[in-house]
Amino acid sequence: MEPSLFTNTEINLLIKKAQSSLQAAETAEPAQKVEPFDFQSGGQLSSIHAEKLLALHSGFAAQLAQSWSNLLACDCQVNPKSVEQVAFGDFAALPASAICFGALQTAAPEARVFLQADLAMVLSMIDLMLGGAGSAGETNRSLTAIEQEIFKPVTSLFGLDLQSAWSSILETSLHLDYYDTAENLLAAGEKVLLVKFDVRIGELSAAWILILPSLVSNVLTRKLDEHVSPAEESRSDQDQRLLRERLLNGRFRLELFLPPSKVSMRKLAHLKPGQVVVLKPRATDPIQFNLAGIKLFQASPVSVGNHRGAQIKRALSVVKEKEKETR
Repeated sequence: MEPSLFTNTEINLLIKKAQSSLQAAETAEPAQKVEPFDFQSGGQLSSIHAEKLLALHSGFAAQLAQSWSNLLACDCQVNPKSVEQVAFGDFAALPASAICFGALQTAAPEARVFLQADLAMVLSMIDLMLGGAGSAGETNRSLTAIEQEIFKPVTSLFGLDLQSAWSSILETSLHLDYYDTAENLLAAGEKVLLVKFDVRIGELSAAWILILPSLVSNVLTRKLDEHVSPAEESRSDQDQRLLRERLLNGRFRLELFLPPSKVSMRKLAHLKPGQVVVLKPRATDPIQFNLAGIKLFQASPVSVGNHRGAQIKRALSVVKEKEKETR
């Protein structure tokens, strides 16, 4: 057995010292406050994003109303009403009767965008397409296979107009599948965006809801942040022109400065009125012409009638001057 490097007394002293240091550290450091984090609170829809999404779907709603009016030979109105963010489970648990539920497949990103429509209005639109007066009939049932086929032109127009509205910010390929209910279509905890539309056909009105899963809504909001509309670009150009005009009409302080020269304390102590102090720069050397405190030109002082002036000799690089000052 190899002999120990320390005696028992030395080992005990080291242990006591380590324990005392640990106790001091525990008393010196205050206990950290730990709070639970709700992961579902992240990624909340901002009011700015909600406004942008409403504006994006306003053009879509106007085009869809025109497309449906031509198809049904009836006055149709579609207006975006609101944008809300909820958990899909909460949305699916809401009491809903007489609805037609469908899913639009998007290619990029690969996901399903759901559409919830009022079944009474769907049946009324089917009746109009068959040459009827637009009566709804019984609404406490699902669509039959024949009704689904008849209704396909309506959903196709919805998909095409939505694809057109999204084309400037999101490339998609859309088609519609039919579902009876909203149950088990998405995870209950997934956040979805509900874009609600007020749809009016003749005297009948109802709410239709476009449900965007988080994968699609995140891409849309991110692209909307990157995308600059022609109106915004035009407004930006106008702001730049206005700023330029204000700058051109602004007034800035101009100053002519001799470069620094050193003079001995002896000469300063014996200065008297009328004496001339000889400085290092020559009379022919250009001096600094500063704009608002920035060295912008080298110039020579001149007289213009009864006024003083500066004859520009050379323009200085503002960037290089700043680099010299930094060094």
